[in-house]
Amino acid sequence: MNNKFIPIISVFMTISLVVFTSFQFYWLKGYYSALEQEFSNKVYSALESSAKTINEIEINKYLNEDYKNFGKTVLAGKNQPSLTTISQVEDSASRRSLTYTRSILEQQNIPISKRGDSLKLATLRTDENLIRLKLDSTERQPLTTDLSRSLENGDYTTKEFAGIVGSNLPISKRVNDRVLDSVVTKELKIRGISTPIGFAVFDKNEKPTKIVNSLFKKEEKDPYRYPLFTDGQDRTLFTLNLVFPRKDYSLARNNLPMLLGTFMSLLTILGIYIISINYMMRQKKIAEVKTDFINNMSHEFKTPLATISVATDSLANDKIATNPEKVKYYSALIKQENLRMKKQVENVLNMSKLERNEMELFLKETDVRALINRMADSFKLIVEKRDGVIEKDFTATKHIFKIDEFHMSNALINLLDNANKYSPEAPKINIKTKNEGNWYVIEIKDQGMGMETLNKGKIFEKFFREETGNIHNVKGQGLGLSYVKKIIELHKGQILVESAKDQGSTFTIKLPMV
Repeated sequence: MNNKFIPIISVFMTISLVVFTSFQFYWLKGYYSALEQEFSNKVYSALESSAKTINEIEINKYLNEDYKNFGKTVLAGKNQPSLTTISQVEDSASRRSLTYTRSILEQQNIPISKRGDSLKLATLRTDENLIRLKLDSTERQPLTTDLSRSLENGDYTTKEFAGIVGSNLPISKRVNDRVLDSVVTKELKIRGISTPIGFAVFDKNEKPTKIVNSLFKKEEKDPYRYPLFTDGQDRTLFTLNLVFPRKDYSLARNNLPMLLGTFMSLLTILGIYIISINYMMRQKKIAEVKTDFINNMSHEFKTPLATISVATDSLANDKIATNPEKVKYYSALIKQENLRMKKQVENVLNMSKLERNEMELFLKETDVRALINRMADSFKLIVEKRDGVIEKDFTATKHIFKIDEFHMSNALINLLDNANKYSPEAPKINIKTKNEGNWYVIEIKDQGMGMETLNKGKIFEKFFREETGNIHNVKGQGLGLSYVKKIIELHKGQILVESAKDQGSTFTIKLPMV
């Protein structure tokens, strides 16, 4: 892929992700609104059934407990001519009387002879029930002319009578909080709602009554409302209010598979987007460093090839050919440059093997101190050409253990070469060894240009080379430190770096001696 298209593709991918995510959240918002509407419908259905059930419980209480004889008396005279009246009188500021009167005319024929003579008897039976009520702040239902007429005509049922009685009672006498909680909870569970509820009964002036639970007191959200008791003209006397402190959790729990699937798809797409962008950026970076690698490799090969070409042409000269010393000098130069190119090729091949995990170590007992000493002495000539110095501080008492001598030598040479190349002035390199438990520690310290803190984690990456203005002012392919790290890890060791800009770097190698 052409590097110039990567930013364009990244922009389009970002726009697509933002649009897709926006639509997903818009859909989730609509879906949640639909869930809330469905929840509200279920709640109002439960409230309606609950109000109906509580009214029936109240009426049955009056008929079966408080006024049970009232129903029996009416039933006894159901086939007889009757007159029914209800009257109410307020006899003081604190008492009210509600009187129910039913008069029944019972007729009988008593035979007194075989010829058909009979005695006609008429009995008037009167049943009167007096109910005394305490006045409260509730507005009571008046006994209107229409209501009296319907009672006289027999159109008013006993349940309606019980309703009149209830409308004159305080709410605490009509329902208690345990019954209310039980009924409402049952109706909600029937409709699939099992979350905790807060409830309260409000009067017609929107003021809370004594019927209220603790959850309702803590919740500040707008409650669901439904009439609980009404008067004869269907005007609301009391209102049942419900709140759901954990409604959002309940909705999410009941629709967990759908919501979880949506969020997982969003996370998956977001993850793919991040991985894709990161992969493209890495590919762009790799393409750039590979280009730099090819340029540096060409430069590294160009110099020895030019030197070999000049030396070959010189050997072809008759004057030089007849001079044994000149022939020996140019032959040695050709061999040196040839070895230099061979080393570059071996570095690349070794890295390929390491990447494919094909590198094998040949471990043997080695005097590591002697090995480091030889590497330092061989590199000493290169440093001295720049008026530099190599200092040695070997304090490790245990220094014989198994290593791959060839690859460890290459790793040490790479570190020494870096210390030399990245020292702008006369290099000053310090090599130190010591024992830390079962570890053999090697420290190679320079006083060169150092590196930026953000690059400390990148220097062991393949092809990475810290920018220093001109890419050719420090030669190399960016493979040295990557190779060193791989070799140390194959030895089950560790390599660490400490560095600061313009203050030098210290590379620490820890090798296990077991």
